[in-house]
Amino acid sequence: MQKVAVITGSAKGLGRFLALAFASCGYKVVIHYRTSKKEADDVYKLVVKKSPASIIVSGDLRDQRAVDNIFKGIFKKLKRVDVLVNNVGDFIYKEFGKTTNEEFVNIIESNLYATLFCSRAVLPFMRKTKSGQIINIGTVGAEKLTLRAKSVPYFMAKNALYYLTKMMAHDEAKNGIHVNMVSPASMAEDIFKASDFPMGRSATYEDVIKVVKFLTSKDAYYINGANIEVAGAFVPGMK
Repeated sequence: MQKVAVITGSAKGLGRFLALAFASCGYKVVIHYRTSKKEADDVYKLVVKKSPASIIVSGDLRDQRAVDNIFKGIFKKLKRVDVLVNNVGDFIYKEFGKTTNEEFVNIIESNLYATLFCSRAVLPFMRKTKSGQIINIGTVGAEKLTLRAKSVPYFMAKNALYYLTKMMAHDEAKNGIHVNMVSPASMAEDIFKASDFPMGRSATYEDVIKVVKFLTSKDAYYINGANIEVAGAFVPGMK
């Protein structure tokens, strides 16, 4: 039976490229978006050329009821979820004192709550099948206390996501479920420039996709609860 991969936030950026990559690998792909309908439709048109049974869904993953409804629809149409990539997670680059309460809450909820809600929505099915892959998208430096003046809420959220990944992996390993985290360095040379990276460039989507593909392969069977940095030796705060 054809496997199903759900990629949250797959209208743009890394999510878009992940959706196309999984379609090329033979998965039915669930494309998700919240507000970027046009971009999501464009991705869907490309994905269905490779995987005609793929679908598109929308909703706010910070809302547990919305998440439950989204996945209820996914299971009704496709009957299964084999891979969940928790890619949704807003970023902020702003002095902490100028960050509003609303902005702070959004960063925490979009990065952490969305991952928790979506993961718990697929876990019952994965437990029944004694298989499944959950991959959380983190950021370089997520496994340790990282204090950056203009991105404090973001690193707080990703640090908590690291602990969530570890906890879920520990709890679900006995059920044959793998939960890992992939943490790229910046994939855009806007805040940083190429010379800021030890290897002379930022991470690329393809760099990340190769790691995700590996984690979903049989070769990565004993990798569970891991955080794999795709950062070219970049360390936040070091020059």
